[in-house]
Amino acid sequence: MINFKRFWNRKPTVLVFIHLMQDLDLVLPLLAGLKDRDDLTTQVCVLDKVLEESPRVSFALNKLGIKYSKVSRLGVLAGIEPNLFGVRALITAAESTASPHKAAYTLVQRANKSQIHTYTLQHGFENIGLTYSDEIHSLESIRFASQKILTWGDTSLLLAQVPSETKLRCVPVGCLKEISPVTAEIEIPGKRQYLVAVFENLHWHRYNENYRQNFLNHLEQTAIQFPDTTFLVKPHHAGKWLTSRYQGYLPCADNLIIADPTNPLWEPFTAPAIIKNADAVITTPSTVVVDAARAGCAVSVVGYGLELANYTPIPIINKLEDWTSFVKQLQNLKGRMIIQNQINEFISKQMISGNAVERIIDLITVDIFSKKKVA
Repeated sequence: MINFKRFWNRKPTVLVFIHLMQDLDLVLPLLAGLKDRDDLTTQVCVLDKVLEESPRVSFALNKLGIKYSKVSRLGVLAGIEPNLFGVRALITAAESTASPHKAAYTLVQRANKSQIHTYTLQHGFENIGLTYSDEIHSLESIRFASQKILTWGDTSLLLAQVPSETKLRCVPVGCLKEISPVTAEIEIPGKRQYLVAVFENLHWHRYNENYRQNFLNHLEQTAIQFPDTTFLVKPHHAGKWLTSRYQGYLPCADNLIIADPTNPLWEPFTAPAIIKNADAVITTPSTVVVDAARAGCAVSVVGYGLELANYTPIPIINKLEDWTSFVKQLQNLKGRMIIQNQINEFISKQMISGNAVERIIDLITVDIFSKKKVA
């Protein structure tokens, strides 16, 4: 027989759903904050595919002492998993009508029907449906099921064409990601005087073949010009374009290392961990810019003619000379000071300052314990 009195006296449960490898870096700080609360119970469910492909996820959760359950994508899409009994709030790290987010979107719809408070996080600097749009992920096609969308910056930074129904759900809280994560020391083979971390997400349909080839050619030529600098190339953790999809000539130099994410040596190290060890970062347009800037690391974005006004005043690379001039700047005090001013201005413009974890937990707590009905 169910003891209903005992059930209603239980602490409210917050469920956190992880369905992409990159979700982990967003939700870990939040999970650490929730763990310290004595008025809430936290549950985590993770897609089985994520656990299989990224041992880092289970390792990080176990290290934090977070118990988690494993669910299948098919089970989530079918509405069978996870069990929502007793759940009062659901948090997803990436949720929308876009195909990669379909499992999270379906779960949120199910939670909404069960009168559960639902929240999704801005998962990237260029977030489809919020701060980024193209012919495949247009603002007209992207919708969110979550009742509240927790953004990094003020709503004035959203694209002007974002539908009002989306804007009204946005709540600025700041960026959750840790600036300097606790991580094992990275052993860089043959590390030279300087270390430049180069990040690529070249799998993205945003880039044409000319962009990709220029990126690889200019990277190789720059590495050759600066023998005192190690260039550590980090392919996107999930996209793995350079190490899996690309079949052409790989950039090659004595001081150039490609950190294959499928190699157990490199798999544990995400962007913030590598940035922590770098003197500078060169990257395709991505959240890596935010990670580097927040860590106080010099950063430049490879543009090659793309519209990147939202990255101002971060330096934009459009030709080989921009690669080399950026690396030269690192080697003198005046150049480093100029870059530091640029990243400070970028962060102050794009990010809400303060403790995002506390803001989110306070928001959820007020919602759960208020007597207002779920919208």
